[in-house]
Amino acid sequence: MPRRKKTRSRRRKSFSLVNAAFAYGYANIITQGLFETNPLAFVAGDAGLGIQTGRGRYSISELVQNPSLMGNVAENAMGNLAQMAVSGIALGVSERVFKSVMRRPIARINSTIMRPLLGSGIRV
Repeated sequence: MPRRKKTRSRRRKSFSLVNAAFAYGYANIITQGLFETNPLAFVAGDAGLGIQTGRGRYSISELVQNPSLMGNVAENAMGNLAQMAVSGIALGVSERVFKSVMRRPIARINSTIMRPLLGSGIRV
């Protein structure tokens, strides 16, 4: 019996701006619910971006320096679980509706504007 060929993974070779925007939306839901801050402030902390972390708002560096704050994060998770679930479901539904409604306009933008200007590496 001959050996089977290994199937190659099919990944897109381009970066989608729409998918990145929805991924940021999901990250925002999680960081708001757990750490009471946005994703940029959570990653950067007080790194000079003009984003301040304050009372109840945590960044990665604060959590590494003071691991006892994870108890507060767990309390935030339990308190905001329902809100995070509803927001995630609503964002998922809006993502599907947006992509289905905007399929042709986005394809036209990609073929006429994005591909000639930026190549096939970035798409809307």
